[in-house]
Amino acid sequence: MDRIAVIDLSKREVRVREPRKDELFFIGGKGLGFKVLNDNLRKDLIVFAVGPLTGLKMSGLSRCEATFISPLTGFVADSSCGGFFGRELRRAGYLALILRGRSDKPVYIKIEDESVEIRDADWLWGMDAFETEDSLKRELGKGYQIASIGQAGENLVRFACIEHAKGREFGRCGGGAVLGAMKVKAIAVKGSADLEEIVANYERFSELREDFEGRLDVLEGISNYGTPKMVLLTNELKVLPTRYWQSGSFDSEMFDEVVKLYVRKKSCFACKVGCAKISKFNGKEVEGPEYETLFAFGSLCGVRDAKIVAEANLLCDRFGMDTISTGNVIAFLFYLGEKGAVEGYEFGDGDAVLDLIRKIAFREGIGDKLAEGVKRFAESMGVEGVYVKGLEPPGYDPRGLMGVALAYAVSYRGACHIKHCIYRPNLSGGLDRFKPDKQAETLIRLENFYGFTDCLIICRFLTLPEIGPLHENDVVELYNVVTGKNLRVEEMLEIGGKVINLAREINLRLGLRREDDYLPEFFFEVPTENGVVDREAFEGMLEEYYKLRGWI
Repeated sequence: MDRIAVIDLSKREVRVREPRKDELFFIGGKGLGFKVLNDNLRKDLIVFAVGPLTGLKMSGLSRCEATFISPLTGFVADSSCGGFFGRELRRAGYLALILRGRSDKPVYIKIEDESVEIRDADWLWGMDAFETEDSLKRELGKGYQIASIGQAGENLVRFACIEHAKGREFGRCGGGAVLGAMKVKAIAVKGSADLEEIVANYERFSELREDFEGRLDVLEGISNYGTPKMVLLTNELKVLPTRYWQSGSFDSEMFDEVVKLYVRKKSCFACKVGCAKISKFNGKEVEGPEYETLFAFGSLCGVRDAKIVAEANLLCDRFGMDTISTGNVIAFLFYLGEKGAVEGYEFGDGDAVLDLIRKIAFREGIGDKLAEGVKRFAESMGVEGVYVKGLEPPGYDPRGLMGVALAYAVSYRGACHIKHCIYRPNLSGGLDRFKPDKQAETLIRLENFYGFTDCLIICRFLTLPEIGPLHENDVVELYNVVTGKNLRVEEMLEIGGKVINLAREINLRLGLRREDDYLPEFFFEVPTENGVVDREAFEGMLEEYYKLRGWI
């Protein structure tokens, strides 16, 4: 149980080994993935890792982490996926799956318990992610869980993602392009282990599960409406990125329009929250749109039609592309159109959004340049774009959220909201969103906490600041009960901090400079309703963060 499968695609060799003690210090998930990357620093390597809680019958414990060097940023990246893939990998007996090297022709990986095979995938190459999943399930039979790439990954779109279950993704930073370069079309996994048998104290685990599941009513809003309800709050506070970061509010009833499309809920394995919403439009169905997709193709592109956003969501899922980066690069093109740098593109053109998504996935025409991401496209045009370390930002404008401004700058994977979730205390008022006070220390504690929970791996909704039902002491007790350990909260945070520092170490080896921990000038110079980021306050927070981290 909890072995590591190492697949060398260049040699077409499979080796299964036990995890080493120094690897187990980082527990699983992204910690283990970072450890493997640090030991084997190469671009043709990706690690899929689960943790000691993965697959247990409790809400929020079915995730898997992919870690790799991002083709978009050039720095370390991790991306998490829910659904059923992680559970099945654990049931097959693996803590991690390491792919390295490059195949000379398309392949897919078939895993069933002890059996790990490299199989021909010429017949799958060229299919979208949905077609690939359907084809493999017909070929292999019931019980297999599939992670695959679409045409965007095949064509090395730098923000291509890895799809699972027609709506779950290893979403950000270009993991799909990593697999595409390695010529890996898909991974199919099936396991048979009873994971409940490995729980050290099952009686106490059952008690904790009942207690935790009983607290899920605090997530009622997410359960009923999914994440799009966040639009109401960010729009009210003027931090909803609009018309390519030129405004913080959007005069549209997008939330109401999106909710009208909902037809049913969808859940990950054993989860009672059911955060995913299936929307129906024009005779089609899509999982979503989530808040990030709604902002990226809605307000950021100036599009008011919820059905266009849903269609854009579906196309990205099929082709296998991160909706945040895709929406950002299209909105940047619209911005260039508004400034007169290009012709034929303008904010609000929903048909152009859908056409450009296809062009990006297949690298056709202007899509070939957009497929490189905002940083490279902006540099080629000689116009400033919005990104941090090469990663396009998510839907929280830092000009009204000081903690987010700092977090975007220092995050190991670039402009990111999910590795710290400091946007929540900023939005709620738990931290004054206009002042630098306590932002750095709060950010570090949150990063360390999630550094640990992403090793276990626990869904972010269950541990969200202020509203999540699981708190620091709950996470530690759950870990101890399952593993038989006796960890304390401060020890947990220390381990999480070492995970963050390990990512930092990898980035330094990849060429990270201190000036890379900064925001684009756009945020200091172009005002929204909340003004601009105060440079002096920002640099004070940055200095404090560095000192608290011990990075200077």
